[in-house]
Amino acid sequence: MNHVVSDTIAFLSRTFPKIYSSLYLEYLKEYSSIKNVNKTQLRALMFIKNYGDISMTDLCSKLNIEKGSLTSMVDDLTEKGYVIRTRDLSDRRKYLISITDKGMNLASDFMEKLSQKLEDKLSKLNDEDIKRYRTL
Repeated sequence: MNHVVSDTIAFLSRTFPKIYSSLYLEYLKEYSSIKNVNKTQLRALMFIKNYGDISMTDLCSKLNIEKGSLTSMVDDLTEKGYVIRTRDLSDRRKYLISITDKGMNLASDFMEKLSQKLEDKLSKLNDEDIKRYRTL
C-alpha cells in the first residue's frame, strides 16, 4: 500500500471518530431544537432507524434512561406520529417500538444534514491543517 494512503487511513481512523462524535452531538442539539423533538427522542429515532424494531426494555438500556422517562418519551413520539408501539408476539408482556415513515424521514433528514455539515467542515481543511492533525 502506498505510504501516503496508509498514513491518510491511519490519520482518518484516529481523528474521524472524534470529529464525527463532536459534530454529531453539536448538531443533534441544534436539529432537535428546530424539529419539535428533544435530543433523546432524536437519538431514539436514529437508533430504531439504524437497528430496527426494539423492545422498550432494550431501548431504555441503549439510551440509558429510566423506564418511566422512556414511556413518556415513546408516548410523545407516538402522538407525533414518529413511532408505533405494538405487542411482541413472542412475549405478550413486552412492547416493540417501530419507526414510522414520518420518523424515518426525520431521522434520514438529520443524517443527510449531518453528513453535509461534516463535508463542509472537512472541505475547509487545508494542507497545513491536515499535517497538524496527523501529529495528534
